[in-house]
Amino acid sequence: MNFIINILDKILFGILLLVFFQVPILSDHYLQYVSGYYDATSKQVEGFKQNAAQHNYPDVYAMINDLRTNSNSVVRTDAEQKLETMREYEELTATITTLKEGNIYQRAWFIFNPSRWETLKKVHENFKPGIPLSLNDIGFSVLTALVLSILLIWPFRFLATREKRVRVASHGKLL
Repeated sequence: MNFIINILDKILFGILLLVFFQVPILSDHYLQYVSGYYDATSKQVEGFKQNAAQHNYPDVYAMINDLRTNSNSVVRTDAEQKLETMREYEELTATITTLKEGNIYQRAWFIFNPSRWETLKKVHENFKPGIPLSLNDIGFSVLTALVLSILLIWPFRFLATREKRVRVASHGKLL
């Protein structure tokens, strides 16, 4: 029984290691995907900032708030669109920061969040498996695979040693 559990333990660790190696690679693909959208959005926001400065507003939000109170519905609608662009820009800025500076757990938690599954599906379309080049990512992957492997195989080891103890107790010796 222990022989089988040892083999399963090694196979499980190998599979988990390969899976966790993909998280940093997927994270990099995700970063590349959102970076293009971030660049386009930041150019729009830069235009908003220049427009706000040109018309003596303290910041973009002051300009947008002023436009939202305009009597013309087209101007109000444009202000709402600008406000939505600003929200997207702030969210993208946080996304870029998390994907660039976060550890593997923060990045995994971020990209596998159900609210981001649509983006993850798009990223996955061009995903190619690989092995991360960062020692930090390799270390986190190995550590995570090892801990998870131990946690998943532990009940089987416990049952095997329990069975062994029961046999020893009932027979008075180890078979």
